[in-house]
Amino acid sequence: MKKYILNTIIFVLIFFSVIFICSLFTSQIVKAKDFNNYNTESNTLVFKEKTYYDILFMGISHARVFSRDKNHIRMENILDSKIINIGQGGGICGVNEQLFYLDYFFHKGNKTAKIIYVLSPPLLFSETLPISSKTFRNESFELSFLMRYLAFKSENKSARIIDYLQFKLHPMWLMYNPQISEGNFSEMDSLNIENVEKGQNKAYSGPGLNFKRFDQSIEIVEQTIRLGKKNDSDIILLIPPALFGKWRGHKETLDFAKSMKKKYSNVKIFDSSESIMKPELYYDSHHLNSKGISFFIEKNLKPLLGHEQ
Repeated sequence: MKKYILNTIIFVLIFFSVIFICSLFTSQIVKAKDFNNYNTESNTLVFKEKTYYDILFMGISHARVFSRDKNHIRMENILDSKIINIGQGGGICGVNEQLFYLDYFFHKGNKTAKIIYVLSPPLLFSETLPISSKTFRNESFELSFLMRYLAFKSENKSARIIDYLQFKLHPMWLMYNPQISEGNFSEMDSLNIENVEKGQNKAYSGPGLNFKRFDQSIEIVEQTIRLGKKNDSDIILLIPPALFGKWRGHKETLDFAKSMKKKYSNVKIFDSSESIMKPELYYDSHHLNSKGISFFIEKNLKPLLGHEQ
């Protein structure tokens, strides 16, 4: 029996050692490619160490769109600022793993003067974002990343870690390349209310709002605010624009933001939900196209951040 147990332990150690070594090897191949914030959805492929940024963006796709399609370059040029975006689109990341990304960013010795938390109402109410197993699929294998996440409180952790490791051994990971796009120039011509309703039902997993999940989410966002404060970062809670104006749960989201501004001296809020109502500045009913991003930064974000016009 002792020999069997010993052999089992040796087998497990060898098995995981092989997985780790292979994951490190494939990740080194992928990391050698020319990745930037504007050509990948990955965070670890662009994270540096002991680097200062003027602004950090976080949130779901409404945050990530500020970097996609070379919007990141447009934004840095307009604001004359060094920016990093840790937001995650594609329905794979909720507030808890956004908190982890920020924690890991600071863990690597990085700093940012301002955090713009794009506080989309679906981020706070979603029932699917917190349990997605694909959150780390496009992240490079780093032992420190894995060990820190193992100690991090989260939902569906084992499935997320398994997917993270399995994908490092998949041929698609080796073929993961920078996404080349000069801009997203698709334009809406009108707003279809029926499609908006269907989209909101999908975002909220039905016609109602999950207030139990909302309460859990805002507690984590407050932890994020405290982490920012601990690292000397000011926070802007920004409710993003949408062609239809306000999402379901807008009032609750704004009320929460106001309570955070009242409670923490490093917090500001900006409700931009109805600030852009021109269809030609969106590629769908709630995502700005490249022209819309430039317009929003110039007309709204630049004055908010105190830049001279």
